[in-house]
Amino acid sequence: MTAAAQADLVVLVNGFPRLSETFVLQELLELERRGLRVHVIALRRPAEVVQQDALAELRATVEYLPEAPMPNQRLRVRLAHAALFLQRRLGYVNGLAEALASPAFTRSVAARSTLLAHRIARLGSPPLYVHFAHKPATLGRFAAMLAGVPYALSAHAKDIWLTPPEELARKVRDAEVVLTCTEEGRARLTELAGGRTPVRLVYHGVELATHASPPETGERPRVLAVGRFVEKKGHATLLGAAALLRDRDLDFTLRLAGEGPEWPRLQRLAHELDLGDRVVFLGPLTETEIREEYERADVFALPCRKLENGDQDGLPNVILEAMAHGLPVASTRLGGIGEAIVDGESGLLVDQDDVTGFADCLRRLLADPKLRETIGAEGRRRITERFERSANLPRVVEALAQAGIIDPAHAAAGQASLKAVA
Repeated sequence: MTAAAQADLVVLVNGFPRLSETFVLQELLELERRGLRVHVIALRRPAEVVQQDALAELRATVEYLPEAPMPNQRLRVRLAHAALFLQRRLGYVNGLAEALASPAFTRSVAARSTLLAHRIARLGSPPLYVHFAHKPATLGRFAAMLAGVPYALSAHAKDIWLTPPEELARKVRDAEVVLTCTEEGRARLTELAGGRTPVRLVYHGVELATHASPPETGERPRVLAVGRFVEKKGHATLLGAAALLRDRDLDFTLRLAGEGPEWPRLQRLAHELDLGDRVVFLGPLTETEIREEYERADVFALPCRKLENGDQDGLPNVILEAMAHGLPVASTRLGGIGEAIVDGESGLLVDQDDVTGFADCLRRLLADPKLRETIGAEGRRRITERFERSANLPRVVEALAQAGIIDPAHAAAGQASLKAVA
């Protein structure tokens, strides 16, 4: 006998909440606005001090999947296997056999996916929506097999490029639908899908700022960078460019917002380059504080790079946020960034690791207020046309409804409300 439904959809994520993954929270809130009962299961609880303001609006229960194997979890795993077998018998055995045949099915993965499958069954066996194609999709795919539920997959950046192709293909082909946030990602996933699974491009989208306040006159020009301090963000290139600008006697302040493992190295580099009071490390900021930084900045800079292991960003939301605030953006020709920035029109782009070229971009923007205004306005227009959150979130709901992951009535209700507003 199946348990009474307690959720319409289970959403599986790697960590929750995460300040750098605002798009996950916004999707959850959109699903709840459509009337869905959402249950969130995260693989871990991030140790972050700052959280999104909108988190207070989330009604969904959030729980954390236990680590396994652990002595106190072994009995739970055995009982979960027994319950799943009694509920579905042949379906469970077939799912277990298929999971066991996978190279990714380790002892730890087996235990955690079984606990996840049992939790899904106790929630009434609703469909599963998995964010990220690496570890969450590994556990989510096996859990869906054991629980006998369909799943959808949302793949983003490094999870596409660092997951072995054979493994990623299995995850994509077993899903009912795959969503991704860049054209480059869609092309890759479509190739792996082999015609068996629809792959939908849905940009994360950002909120269009209600106004783009010009910085106060008389202040030293501000270059702003927002993002985790990890190697692929290219902060070292940015600091090198700042040193070149200093040597050219340009007046500016570089403000770095974020935290991460590269923080100590970047502080040492700033010291070695003798940047002194030209660089300010702001640490992690709240959404309100970041908005204030956008409004007071003159230029936004993020010279992203692709690492030797293939890790790279897709389309960083902070670039879209800066454009939404009317800021001219300097970045690199990489991944999905070119989908938002048309070089010379809605931003300036150089090749990755080109310190001199990036310094030249910043110099052009800092020295020419009219150029900043023109590029900032074009960037803001581009956000309005393609990347506004209110236009992209309904596409997530529609994709899930078309694949049978959620009741189409929820998508239809949303379309009706949008027409009413229009």
